[in-house]
Amino acid sequence: MKNSNKIFIPVILSALLFTGCGNKEEMNQSVKYDNVYTESYDNNAEEAPAVENSEESVDESQEAEKENNTSNTVIRKEMLVYSCNLVIDVLDFDTAIDSFRSSLDTYDAFVEKENYNDGGASDRLVYENEQSWKTYNATVRVPSKDYNDFCDNMANLGDLRKKDAIVDNLTSEYYDLSTTLEIYEAKEARYLELLSTVDEQTAIALEKELTDIQIEISRLVTRMNKIQTDVAYSYVYITINEVREYVEEPTIEKTDTFGQRFKNTVSQSVSGFLSVMETLLFILIYLLPHLVIIGIFIFGITALSKAIKKKRIARYPQNPPVNQQIPTVNTPQTPSDDENIQENSDK
Repeated sequence: MKNSNKIFIPVILSALLFTGCGNKEEMNQSVKYDNVYTESYDNNAEEAPAVENSEESVDESQEAEKENNTSNTVIRKEMLVYSCNLVIDVLDFDTAIDSFRSSLDTYDAFVEKENYNDGGASDRLVYENEQSWKTYNATVRVPSKDYNDFCDNMANLGDLRKKDAIVDNLTSEYYDLSTTLEIYEAKEARYLELLSTVDEQTAIALEKELTDIQIEISRLVTRMNKIQTDVAYSYVYITINEVREYVEEPTIEKTDTFGQRFKNTVSQSVSGFLSVMETLLFILIYLLPHLVIIGIFIFGITALSKAIKKKRIARYPQNPPVNQQIPTVNTPQTPSDDENIQENSDK
C-alpha cells in the first residue's frame, strides 16, 4: 500500500502540472480568438474611424508602455540602501545631544541602538579632567527622503571629523526573491487544490510538502520586507565626542633641503624622546605608592628572616673547632725491590 501511494503522488502532481499548462494554452487561444473576433467586428462596422482610433490607441499604448517603463525604473532605483558613518567633536556635549534629539523628531527618525559613556571608565593616567569626557554612539534609522538633510544637520552639531557613506544596491536580490515567491505561491495553490481531491494518507504526504513550501514562502516574505524597510529607512551611525578644543588639521612641512630634513628629524626625535620620558615619569609617579608598599613588605620579610636566624644561632651555638694533633705511628719500612737486588749482588 505504501509503494502504491509513493507512485500515486507523483502521478497526481504531474497530471496537475499538465492540466495547468493545458488550461493556460486554452486560455491563450481563447484570448487570441476573442481578439480576432473583436478586430473583425470593428473593421466591418466602421472602417474609416477604426483607422483613426487604431492610430490613437497605438499612441496611447506607447505612452502607457513609457509610463510602465518609467515606473519600473523608479521602483528599481528605490531598491537602494543608504548608510553613513559620522564622527563629530563637540565642545558643549549636552547641547549637542539636545539638538540631536530634536532632529529625530523633525525628520521622523528613531534610534535603533545607542551607547553612552561618561568617561569614567577611561584608563588615562595624566589628566584628571580628561577622564570625564563624554561619548555618545547611536544607530539612527531616518526616512530615505530625508537622508541627506539629516546627515547635513548632524554635521553642523560640531566639528565633523569623519564621514563615510555607502550605498548598497539590492534591486536584483529583491526581484529575484519576488520571482521565486511567485513560483512558490503558485505551487502552494496547486497543492491546496490537490489536497481536497486525494485520500487521507496521500493528504498527509501532501501536507508535509505544503508545510515546507509555506516555510520557504515565509522566509522569502521576511527577507523582502527587510529589504523594503531598509530601503525606506536609511542607516546613520553617529558618534559624538566631547572635547576641550577643536584640533586643526595637521599640516605637512616641506623638507626639500638636507638642512630642513635634518632639523625636522632631530626635532621629531627629541620631541618623541621627551614624550616617552614624560610618560615613563608619570607612570612611575602613578606606581610609586604601590612600589613603596611592596618595598616595605619585602623589607619586613627580610628583617624577620634575619631575626629568626639570629635566635636559632643563639639557641644552638656551634662548638669552636679544636686543633688536635694526630699522633704519627712509626710503621716498619719494607725494603724495596731495588735494595733487595743490590744486597743479593753484594753477596
